[in-house]
Amino acid sequence: MDKMQRGIITLIKSAVLQQPLELPEGFDLEQAYTQIRRHSVVALCYDGAVRCGVDKNLPVMQKLFHGYLRSLQVSEGQMRQVDRICKAFEENGIDYMPLKGCNMKKLYPAPELRTMGDADILIRVEQYERIKPIMEGLGFRFEKESDHELVWVHPELFLELHKRVMTSYNVDFFAFFGDGWQFAKPYNSSCYVMQNEDAYLYTFVHFSKHYRGGGIGLRHVVDLWLYHKKFQNMDMSYLQKVLKELNLLEFHGNVQHLIDTWFENGGSNEITEFMTDFIFASGNWGEAESKFLSSLLRKGRAGAWQTNRLGYVISRMFPSADSLSPKYTVLQKAPWLLPVVWIYRPFYKLIFERKSLKKQIDKTALVTEEKIDEKRRMLRSVGLDFNF
Repeated sequence: MDKMQRGIITLIKSAVLQQPLELPEGFDLEQAYTQIRRHSVVALCYDGAVRCGVDKNLPVMQKLFHGYLRSLQVSEGQMRQVDRICKAFEENGIDYMPLKGCNMKKLYPAPELRTMGDADILIRVEQYERIKPIMEGLGFRFEKESDHELVWVHPELFLELHKRVMTSYNVDFFAFFGDGWQFAKPYNSSCYVMQNEDAYLYTFVHFSKHYRGGGIGLRHVVDLWLYHKKFQNMDMSYLQKVLKELNLLEFHGNVQHLIDTWFENGGSNEITEFMTDFIFASGNWGEAESKFLSSLLRKGRAGAWQTNRLGYVISRMFPSADSLSPKYTVLQKAPWLLPVVWIYRPFYKLIFERKSLKKQIDKTALVTEEKIDEKRRMLRSVGLDFNF
């Protein structure tokens, strides 16, 4: 790890443990600020910096403080709306199970220290017709439907109602999780939760999905660390059995070693250093080229790159109605107009989005078999692959 990486990790650790720690000599917080923002750990790093004795009057501390206040405001608004949704579901007999960030916030010393871009709640698809008027009554507006979620938006919350906990196109992981309801345990009349081991598996598989899909950010490593600290008596034999079934046992061991190195004073190795650099470079959800290469690797397991390139170009020229409906809202009510939109889009892009179109073409042209092979080697070196 370099000085900046160690400094950011120290700030995060200080905030989580709620105690002062010694920052690396020569650590430049101003220089680290961009990375802190890219990973949405501003609140954590501000809290940690205060505890580590960094001067609050420094310009960079003022920027972090404003970011912290924004995180506090956003977090309170998000959880206020989540509470309203849960209450409404319970009053109307709607089954639901909170996922991901909604649960992770509870592991942190204060909820605003764990930011989330959206809230994720699993529902039963057969109850969705009853759910729609409830959401409208709460002031939410329907946005779009994707492979695994129904998106509703509110000024205070971007909400993803999950039809299933895992995307169907991550075939190996979906085969195990399905829609997720088989792991649900009743918490009260309408609310369900996973037992600790299954919740951890879901968190780790979600982490793995994004790592191999292009990248994953710092806060998700912190989630895994805190989960282990909170639930130290998990059934490890069960976890290892399922991780082996999912072909994630080796990757899990590498992530555990990474966490030990970052937060528990464990020794580093070549794989840990590689993963540290990759995660820091990823930002919250991965860099564009990394995600692009992973997408091609996932879609093109059975064919050569020339075939994959053609398939990618076709998919860009003729996207699905789901992917186009947020921009072309007419498709939400009249999906049969999709061929008309396909014809209209190229002319619109040539006139109004020429730079974007050129960038997309250039990106495709730069991809080579060598780059795809290198991406595959990078994943396999840490114990990951697309196992389908």
